[in-house]
Amino acid sequence: MLTQASPNLLTKFREGGDCTVNSGGSCVSASTMAGPTINDSSMSPSVCSSTISAQPTPPSDVQRCGPKKRERVIKRIFWGIEVAEELKWRGWELGKETTRNLVLKNLSSKIQRIKYRPPKTKFFFTAIPQPVFLSPGITFTIPIVFRPLEKKEYLDQMWFEKEEGTFTVSLRAILPCHKLVCPPSLQLPMCAIGDTVEAWFCLENVGDLTTFFTWELPSPFQIFPTTGLLEPGLACRMKVVFQPFVAVVHEVEAICSYGKDSRQKSSIQLQAIGKCAQLLVSIRHKRSEDKDTEGPQKVLHFGPVSVGSIAERQIRLHNPSSVNAPFRIEMVSDTLSKEQAFSCSKSYGIVPPGERKCVSVFFHPKTLDSKTVEYFSILPAGCASQTLLQVVGFCRGPVVSLQHYCVNFSWVKLGEQSEQTLWIENQSRCLAHFQFIIDCQESVFNISPTFGTLVGKVRLTLHCTFQPKHPNIYFRRVACLIHHQDPLFLDLIGTCHSETIKPVILKPRHLTWYRTHQVRGLVSYPPDILTAMLREKKLARDANGALMLPNEGTENAPALQFPGIPPMTEFFFDGTSDMTIFPPVVHVEPAEVDFGACPGPETPNPIPLCLLNHTKGKISVVWTRRSNCPFWVTPDTFDVPPLKSMALRLHFQPPSPNSLYAVELEAFAVYKALWKYSNIEEDCTVSPPWCLKVQVRGHSYNAVSEHRIPQYALDTPKLFPAVPSGESSYRSLLLENKGSDLLTFNLTPKSSSDITLRPTSGIIAPGAHQIFMISTHPKGTSWKQHLFYLQFNFYPQYLKEVSMQSREEPVQLKLDTCKSIYFKPTWVGCSSTSPFTFRNPTRLPLEFEWRISQEHLKTLTVQPSKGIVHPNESLTLSWIFSPLEQTKYLYRVGMWVWEAGRNLNTKPQSATHYMIRLVGMGTTASLAAKVKELDFGNVLVNSRQSRDLVLLNEGNCTISYRLVLEQTSPEGLEHDLPGT
Repeated sequence: MLTQASPNLLTKFREGGDCTVNSGGSCVSASTMAGPTINDSSMSPSVCSSTISAQPTPPSDVQRCGPKKRERVIKRIFWGIEVAEELKWRGWELGKETTRNLVLKNLSSKIQRIKYRPPKTKFFFTAIPQPVFLSPGITFTIPIVFRPLEKKEYLDQMWFEKEEGTFTVSLRAILPCHKLVCPPSLQLPMCAIGDTVEAWFCLENVGDLTTFFTWELPSPFQIFPTTGLLEPGLACRMKVVFQPFVAVVHEVEAICSYGKDSRQKSSIQLQAIGKCAQLLVSIRHKRSEDKDTEGPQKVLHFGPVSVGSIAERQIRLHNPSSVNAPFRIEMVSDTLSKEQAFSCSKSYGIVPPGERKCVSVFFHPKTLDSKTVEYFSILPAGCASQTLLQVVGFCRGPVVSLQHYCVNFSWVKLGEQSEQTLWIENQSRCLAHFQFIIDCQESVFNISPTFGTLVGKVRLTLHCTFQPKHPNIYFRRVACLIHHQDPLFLDLIGTCHSETIKPVILKPRHLTWYRTHQVRGLVSYPPDILTAMLREKKLARDANGALMLPNEGTENAPALQFPGIPPMTEFFFDGTSDMTIFPPVVHVEPAEVDFGACPGPETPNPIPLCLLNHTKGKISVVWTRRSNCPFWVTPDTFDVPPLKSMALRLHFQPPSPNSLYAVELEAFAVYKALWKYSNIEEDCTVSPPWCLKVQVRGHSYNAVSEHRIPQYALDTPKLFPAVPSGESSYRSLLLENKGSDLLTFNLTPKSSSDITLRPTSGIIAPGAHQIFMISTHPKGTSWKQHLFYLQFNFYPQYLKEVSMQSREEPVQLKLDTCKSIYFKPTWVGCSSTSPFTFRNPTRLPLEFEWRISQEHLKTLTVQPSKGIVHPNESLTLSWIFSPLEQTKYLYRVGMWVWEAGRNLNTKPQSATHYMIRLVGMGTTASLAAKVKELDFGNVLVNSRQSRDLVLLNEGNCTISYRLVLEQTSPEGLEHDLPGT
C-alpha cells in the first residue's frame, strides 16, 4: 500500500547546518546509539512492555529531525583564490537555459590577476573572457549558462590561469535520480525478553525525485513506517522497535528498497541484546504469620478486617538485573471467586534496573465471619519464573449487645408514664448500624434513639418510655436489626391501672412460662380453664413452675422445653406471614394495607380488617391511637368471644395535600379474665397479651403531581452467604435517606417469590436509615438470580432493581490428581514421599479426615491426616511410603469431607466420600565401585594427590550411603618409621 510519509516525520533541508536532532540527539551518517523510550503509563494490560507505541506518526513530544542544506558545496583554495570545486545543474529541462554563478574570492593580502577560458562544449558558455583583478577580500562572479539539447549527463571544465599556475572547475549537469541515505548502523539498548525498546534514525532523500520506499527486516525487529513517500530534500524519522524472545545478541540488516522497480537499496545494520529480567518478590512490613521464604509461593496475611472497610498491605518487587522488568499481576483463573474480596493497585507495570517498586494489595471483605483465601500470580515478562502470592484475610463484623433483654415497667396509673434506661454496646471495632423495629409515635412504648450508628468500642444509652392510654397489660417483643449481624430482641412489659380496672401485673417470669406453654400447646386456654384443669389434676407443674400434662416429666416422656431459636429464624418466622414457628392464636388480616392515592376532597373508603380469635377464651382488644394520626381503626376497643372473629374498619384521612404517610398501627389482645387480678388463682396461668401490628401507607398526591425525587444510598451485596443443602441464607441491607424529605419504600409484587424481605414497607426520616433483612432458601448447586424491586415515594418511576444470587454449596473438593498416587521404588527400610494437593472450590470451610486401615498404618502414613480447608484454599499433603519387604503394595484409602463445625456422626449423609489409589514397590539395591582399587602411585611427603571414586547404583531405587575410610599400613612399614 502506497502511503505518504507523515508530515510530522518530514523535515525540509536548507542551506547551512547539518541534519540535527533537537534536545541533544543527532542524525548522522556514522553508527548511531539510541536510548530506550520508557513510558510506564503507556503499557497495555495484555502486553508487558516498556514501550508499545508503534505508530508511524510519533507523538508531539518526540524528537524531530532539524533543517539541513540541500547540497553542501565543496570549495578549494588555489594560491589565495577560493572557488568551488564543482558546479552542478539539477532539475533542468530540454530547450531551457539555466544559469549558475561561479564565485571567486581573494583571500590573500595582495591584488590577484586571473585569466580564464570558457568551456569547450557548446552546452556551457559564459561571457567573453577578460582578465580579472581581485583586490584582497573582494569576490568576482562569473555567470555560466547551461543549454541542454538532449536528455543526458553533461560534463565540462573552466580553466583559470595565474602566475603561479593553472586550476580547473568542473561543470556537471546531471539527470534527476532517486537517492535515499540512512546511517550504516544503529545500536539499540539491552532489552528484557518480552519487553520492548525503541530507537529512531533519519532516512534522508538527497535525490531529485519523490521516492517511494519499503523496509524489510527480520524478527524481532520492527520498523515504522514500513512504507512511505519521501519528497526531495526531506528527511523521515524512522522508529525501530525491538522485542526479543530469546536472550541472545541480535544483529540483523534492515534493507530499504526504493527507486524504479525498487531496484536501489540502502541498508542499516541493527544491533541489540536480549536479556532475561529477574523479579524478586518480598513482603513489606512482614508479620509473624506471613510466609516470605525463598520459593515460588508467598503468603500474605491481613488478619481480621471489619466488614465494609478496606485494609491495605504491600509487596515489594525488586529488579536486580540490568534491564527493565515488566510484570503483570493477575488473579489465578482457577481460583476466581464469585465475589472477590481482594484487589491489587496495579495489574501491570515496569521495575527499572536495580530499583524496587511497592504494589498495594487491598482486602475489602463482604462475607461475615469467614476466612477468605485468594491467589495472585505475579508474572514477569519473558522466561523468568512466576511467583504465586496467597492472600488470606478474615472478615469481622460488629458485635452489638444490650445491657438487658427485658425492660419491666411494672405498673403505672392511667395518665402517667414510666421511663427506664439501658445501654447498647458495640464490642467490636467495626462500625455498626442499628434500628429498633417499632413505630414509637403509634405505640405505648418508646425507645430513644430508635436508630443510630455505633463506632467501635462504644456504648450508647437508650431511653425506654411506657405511656399507656388504656388500663391493660402490655407486652411487645421488639426486634433490633443490626447491619451485618443477627438481630437482637428486647422484651418490653408493663401494666396500667385505672380507678376501676386493675389488671394483673405482668412480670418477666410470665414470659418464660408462656414460651414453655407454647411448646406444650397450652396458650390457647384462658386462665380460668387452666386453673380448673390444675385443680382437677389434669395438669401439673414442673420444677420451673410451668404447666404440663401429668404423664410428662418422666424419663420415658420428658416435658417439652422451649427450644433455642436462631435470631434470624425468629425474625422471619414470627407469624406475620405464612411462615411461622408457632401458629398465632390471635391475629389480624391483612397485616399490610396500601390506600394508594387519596388526594381528596372525598374521604377514602375504609378498608375492612378481620381479627380472629383462635383461643378458647374471651379476649379484649385495645387499639393504640395517636390523636392526630391520619390512620385509625374502628372500633378501637372491643371483646371477641372464643373461636370467633371480629370485623373492623381501617380509616385514612390525609390532613394535607401532596404528602406521604406510612405508620404501624398497634393493638393488644388479652384474655378478658386478666383485667381483674382477683380472677387469677394460680400465677402460672397468667398469659401475656398478643401485640397485633398493621402496616398502613398512603399519599395525597394528585395524578398529575410530581412526587418528591428520592435521594438515597442502598448498600446491597451481590451474593447470599454460603449455606449447605437444606438451609436458609440470610443477609442484611442498608438504605439511607440522603435527602431533606421523607422517603417511603415498599416491595413491589413483581419481585421474586423465592426471597423474603423484612420489612416490606415503611417510611424513613431525613438523615435516617432503614435496615432490611432478606432471606432465601437455595435449591441446587447452580447459581440462581433473585430480583426484587423497591418503589420509593409511591411513584412507579422511582423504582430500584436489586439483583442477588444464591446457591447450595456442595460439600466437595477438587483433587489435582486422577485419584491415583504412585511412589517411586523404595528401598526396604527407607521411606519415600509423594505430595497430594486438593482445593476447596466452595464458599464453605470443609473438614476432612483420612481413614487408613489398621493393617496399612505401618507402611503408609499421611501428614496431616485431618484438618480444615477454607474456601478457595489449596492444601498439599504428604503421603509417606515405608515398605517392609520386597514386594508391590496397593492401597485404597478413603477421605471423608463435611462442613466444618458439624458433627459427622449426627448427619452422616451430608458428608462426601473420596477414594484414592496408592501404588508403591519395596525393593533392594546394591552399591558398587566402578574400580575396585585406586592407585595413588608415589606421592611426595607433605603433598597431596587425589583420585575420583565412581559409585554405581545397580538397582532401580534411590540409595542412601555413607563412606567409611579404614586406613592400614602395609606389612613391615611400621619397622621403617622413625621411633619404632
